[in-house]
Amino acid sequence: MLAGFRMDPLQHQIDRLRPRAEALCAALRDTAAALFDEPDIIAHCAAGTARYRLERDAASGADSLVAEWLDAHGYRLGMLVFHGDGSCFGEYDIVRAHPKRSRWFVEAVEAWAGAESGADGGRIRADFRLLEAP
Repeated sequence: MLAGFRMDPLQHQIDRLRPRAEALCAALRDTAAALFDEPDIIAHCAAGTARYRLERDAASGADSLVAEWLDAHGYRLGMLVFHGDGSCFGEYDIVRAHPKRSRWFVEAVEAWAGAESGADGGRIRADFRLLEAP
């Protein structure tokens, strides 16, 4: 560190968690593309295009890093959350009919992982959040 220079806490967290954010984004994109056979279905889901902020976790009292993607009107399309214990979660809205199950609607794709020091090594898992079609 340079003498007299302090890195912004937000930027420090963004830099530190960038590889994890990119891995979560890749899991979200790959999972969505596999079901919908559209490689760019959630193309805007990339770590470098999100807006970041620190947010106090009510349960632990520690700061969590939150990343969001917003549409042109300011509505959230997706988000990533990195907790102080190393666990993380991401979601991105798809909002389409399920291509293989006519009775289901795909609301979003989700990805999550425990702490990298945990029993599963922080392996990222992903799946869809479904709603039954009306």
